[in-house]
Amino acid sequence: MPGWQFVRCDAGHIPGRTSSDSKRSVLKTTWLLALILILPAALRAAEPRLIPLDEALHLGDASPSAATLGLEVDRARAEVRASGLWPNPEVAVSREEALGTVDRFETLSLPLPLTGRLSLEKSAARSGLKATEARTRLARVNLVRANVREAFLDLLVAQERTSSLSAGLSRLAELVQVLRSREKEGESSGFDLMRAEREQAEFQADFLESQGQVVRPRGELAALVGLPSEGLAADGSLEAAPSLPSLEEARVLVASRGDVLALGAEAERADYLARAARRRAIPEPSLTLGAKTTEVASDADAGSVAAISISIPIFDRGQGARAIARAEGALLRSQREALSRKALAEAEAALAQAAARREGAESYAAAADPDELIRIARAAYDAGEMRILELLDAYRTAINVSLRTIELRGEARRAEIELNRVLGTEVVR
Repeated sequence: MPGWQFVRCDAGHIPGRTSSDSKRSVLKTTWLLALILILPAALRAAEPRLIPLDEALHLGDASPSAATLGLEVDRARAEVRASGLWPNPEVAVSREEALGTVDRFETLSLPLPLTGRLSLEKSAARSGLKATEARTRLARVNLVRANVREAFLDLLVAQERTSSLSAGLSRLAELVQVLRSREKEGESSGFDLMRAEREQAEFQADFLESQGQVVRPRGELAALVGLPSEGLAADGSLEAAPSLPSLEEARVLVASRGDVLALGAEAERADYLARAARRRAIPEPSLTLGAKTTEVASDADAGSVAAISISIPIFDRGQGARAIARAEGALLRSQREALSRKALAEAEAALAQAAARREGAESYAAAADPDELIRIARAAYDAGEMRILELLDAYRTAINVSLRTIELRGEARRAEIELNRVLGTEVVR
């Protein structure tokens, strides 16, 4: 280790050193070495784990909830692969014996679904896959990424509140220190100091409470991104996104929302199934090929077997499945229309709310600077033109303005998250 040189000494050769002194010296050296090795690791462990929003979203996409959505898509793809397959051929071996004659048959029967029914069933499965993918995209936005954004925002707001209260507490502590010095010198009354100390205690209680309020959103975010909650801190800003979509853009986006598209794809799937069921009314042939061996006494002869059979759809012509599929298609289209209208109304309301909350936060933040209010009040108090209660009211007003600004900005960001949820895509980042 640079800068250190360790020399081994025998205590017996050092005049005036006893064995006990030597042991204590070795023990101190051991503790010093342990401290040197452990302290850097302890300091690194105490550092906060800052996580930006982009990293939190990336980790959220790799969470078990997101993996579950991917598995649903995999299942739908497997259904596509399993649909539209031809029936398996059948192999038959038989033996007939009568009056000394033995007949042996080896045949292969293959159904021939030439009506196009299987192709329609595969198309129906593909439409089902489209519906699953659309719903999965929507769920990824609403159930995974929106939850991560909300947890990140809650943690960021709690951190900002704690930071704001800490700054206000520091300013008030400086005032209390000045009043104590003035009281000792007889330049200030004991009432002013007691009242300022009482206000400092109120600030301290609010600050400690805000520290406790950081724990819950930190745990929620940690659970969503799969990280330890200890020391986890959101690294971001409460500033609003650059711009909101226009009403026309919102209408276009909501028309292509995942659940709306999914209902359309499922209605298409029902149409394919209805057409496939209708093809069941067309007879489907089955081809049989094979060989026949006949033994009479000691003589044997062989020949070929060929046959074709056709099913006669008298009772089951697919009429039941066709009626069910048609009714399901009509129901899904009706649901899609109702959902489209509801989603459009929700999008218009969410867009208006996001714009109103953003405007409110910006208008509030553009008002008079509370720090300037403290400076003016402090100067007036020092000049004897203001009482302590009025000065403390300025301090309290400043911290309330800061907390209110954080609250309004947080609500504006939360409205943007809700707008993304309603539109079904992350148009506001």
